[in-house]
Amino acid sequence: MTTRFPRRALPGLLAGVAALVSGCGAAAAVAGPSPQQLRGGSLARDVDLSGAELAVGSKEFTEQRVLGAITLLALQACGARTVDRTGLSGSTIVRAALEQGDVDVYWEYAGTGWTLFLGNDMTIPGERALYDAVAAQDLERNDVAWLGPARFGNQYAVARRGDADGPLAQVRTLSDLGPYFAADESRATFCGAAEFLDREFADMQAAYGITFPASQTYQNDFALNFVNVARSSPCDLAEVFTTDARIRSLDLVVLADDRNFFTTQLAALTCRAETVDRYPPLRALAATLGELLTVEVMIELNGLVDLEGRSATSVAQQFLAGHGLIGA
Repeated sequence: MTTRFPRRALPGLLAGVAALVSGCGAAAAVAGPSPQQLRGGSLARDVDLSGAELAVGSKEFTEQRVLGAITLLALQACGARTVDRTGLSGSTIVRAALEQGDVDVYWEYAGTGWTLFLGNDMTIPGERALYDAVAAQDLERNDVAWLGPARFGNQYAVARRGDADGPLAQVRTLSDLGPYFAADESRATFCGAAEFLDREFADMQAAYGITFPASQTYQNDFALNFVNVARSSPCDLAEVFTTDARIRSLDLVVLADDRNFFTTQLAALTCRAETVDRYPPLRALAATLGELLTVEVMIELNGLVDLEGRSATSVAQQFLAGHGLIGA
């Protein structure tokens, strides 16, 4: 299997976005809070979006589905009508849906905006500095507004199993991989999802002077990374997100990024500029949610879904009710 996957051109994607979003959300519909509960908290009092109709998108992995569910319920509590278009497959698809109007709001990460949507190669040190640069450039160039941001930043990382023995147990940083591979190239096994392999993998290897042979690089669904690396089959190393609760539950060790290759990506609610101009209270809503969404909170919410089998909707309801944003 190859380690690089060609980017799909945006024009080719646009024709299929409408078909992809039309069925999203319906299959996994779960009963949410009652109208009385939605009106029973501070959002109904403090943020007025009466008359708005907004389509909420998200990517397909757990954290994004949770953020999408929080946004759907929060908008409803503020009086808006919503359309559920969460669970789209990948950053490029959901961004294209936003730009062409099939999605009105979704949570995105600053690093993704900086590299994938704005095409920048040079990184900006400092998570807030990066976010501010992304927000300014995206608004100027694409009329996309970034609202918030949240107090957590999702970040790519590389992990191994925590109970490793022998040479693998001595690998604690990404720089340790060079001598580890040099001693035995067969150790260079990696599991990753398509988006990471396309966007980050080659540059990460170049930054650390390492090579994962194509035959030892395995593309799989993101969720499988955790299981595969925990059992070292078929890979001893895998892509993870730093806010994923499975790092703790499966006793994985995140390798230190000692050359600061990966950038912390603050999350923010993104929307077209015309949308926020039409509905200014979206800024207050994003600020309220963003202030409560910390790293520890996201790890907990992700864990309720991935480890306890809860639905994203029930987790979102618990989060909003727990902070008094809706009624209990």
